[in-house]
Amino acid sequence: MKDLILISLPDWGLANPIMYFPLSVMYLGAITRNAGYDIQIVDCREGVKELPPARFYGFSCTTPQINEAKRIARAVKGKALTIIGGAHPSLLPLDCVNYFDYIVRGEGEQAILNILAGKVPKGIVHEGRLLNLDAVPFPAWDMVEKPFSDTLFPGERYGKGALASTIIGSRGCPFSCAFCANLYSTPVVYRSAGNIIGELKELIKHGVTHFRFEDDCFTIHPEF
Repeated sequence: MKDLILISLPDWGLANPIMYFPLSVMYLGAITRNAGYDIQIVDCREGVKELPPARFYGFSCTTPQINEAKRIARAVKGKALTIIGGAHPSLLPLDCVNYFDYIVRGEGEQAILNILAGKVPKGIVHEGRLLNLDAVPFPAWDMVEKPFSDTLFPGERYGKGALASTIIGSRGCPFSCAFCANLYSTPVVYRSAGNIIGELKELIKHGVTHFRFEDDCFTIHPEF
C-alpha cells in the first residue's frame, strides 16, 4: 500500500485540459518522495482512473475541479484519509468541510509533510508563505508519463512539436484584485537566478526547449 496517491484532476474548463500538468502536484510529489514516503502520482486529466490503495489521497484543486474531487473523496471515504489543497480550498475552506479530512489553506509543501507525519489534527490546516523557494526540490517530472506538452500556449498559433514546460520563478503578488485567488498579497517570494537556471538545465536534459513562465507577476522583481 502506498503512503500517498496524488491525483491530477480533470479540468474540462480549460481550452486544452491535457496541455498543462499541474506543477503543484509534481512539487508535492518531489518533496514527499524526498522525505522517504512511498508515493505515486495518478494522471486523471483525461478522466478519473482506478486508484491504487493508499493511506492518503491528495488533491490540488481549483473551483471547476471541486465537484470531481468531492466525488472521489466520497468513493474512498472509510478506506483512506483525504487531503485537499489549492485555490478552491484556500479561499473557500468551509465548502470542503465534511468531504475531506484535511483542508490546506495556503502553500502545501510543509503542510503535507506535517499531515503525513501525524503532526496536525484533521480539519482546516493554515499554512503560511514559503520564504525559501530554493529549498523546494524541482518538480518530480519523472513520476508523470507526460509532464510536458507539445504546445506552448493554446489558441495562439505557436504550432506544435517542440516540448514545452511550465516553470515559476516566484510566488505571490503584491496587489489585491477582487477577482483573484491570491491568498497572501505579501511577501512576494523569489527563487534565485541560479536555482531557476539549474531547473532550466534539467528540463533541457529532458528534451524541453520551450519554457512557459507562469508567475503571478513575472516582472514585479525590483531589479527587473
